[in-house]
Order: sequence, then structure tokens, then C-alpha cells
Amino acid sequence: MRFWAVLLSAMLMLTIGSLWVYNPYEDEVGSIGPVFLQPTEHRGNVTSLSTVTVHTPTSSLVEASCSGNGVIVVYDVLTGNLVSRESVYEHLTYQFVLPHEGDYLIVNNGTGKLTCALRFIKNYPTKEVQNTLYLSGSAFALLLSLVVWRWRE
Repeated sequence: MRFWAVLLSAMLMLTIGSLWVYNPYEDEVGSIGPVFLQPTEHRGNVTSLSTVTVHTPTSSLVEASCSGNGVIVVYDVLTGNLVSRESVYEHLTYQFVLPHEGDYLIVNNGTGKLTCALRFIKNYPTKEVQNTLYLSGSAFALLLSLVVWRWRE
């Protein structure tokens, strides 16, 4: 019975401790910019891009505020996947999610100049960390119910 009590106590502390680690970091706000993005230029076989690289240590909700005329495109550098694509005519404020930690590339894929400022609104644990927390919490609940059920007998 002591083994189960120690195991359940350890799992409870792990679950609560894991949630506590992300709590102060969640509302930590950061910003980038303003950044100036020149339009994409095509001259024969040469394409000229004006890019900005952004790094985030975790999954983040980002608010972008852009002025000018163009198309702001955000790519995940690691996978090459498109994260966000928005057309800007004079001014646009919108939100998008950077799905995991890593580097992201911001490009103006339009024909006009853009000025953008990015503000990190919320930081979240990555999907892998969230899945681990949910799994450990579920295992804790299952083991606790098993111990209570056995103790009742």
C-alpha cells in the first residue's frame, strides 16, 4: 500500500509541477518590429525576397499589425509548411498561431511595401508537452480510483 501512496503522490506532484512551470510563462508578452518588408521581385531567373526570421521557444498566439499593400506570408522553417497568409490593403490587424517552438520565416509576397509589427499575446506548452500532461493526469486519476476502490474493500 505504501508503494501506491508514494507512486500517486509522485504523479500528483509531477502533474501540478508541470502545470506550474508554464503558468508564469504563459502571459509573457514579447514583440518584434516594426519590420519593413520589400515586395518580392522577379528579374528573369532571379527572385529577390525581403524576409524576417522569427524564433519562438514554444507554441504562441501572435497578433500582427501591418500597413501598406502586399501579402504577408509566414512559413515554418523546419517543415516548410505555410502557417499564415493574409492580404494587406492599407492596414490589417490579425492573429495567427505559431504551432511549435522553432524558427518562422516572414515574407512579403505581394507587389507593394509592408511594415509589420508582431506581438506575442499568449505562450502555450507545445502539443507534445500537453499530451504528456494529459496522459500523466489521466494515469494519476486511474491509479487513484484503483487505490480508493481497493481501500474500500
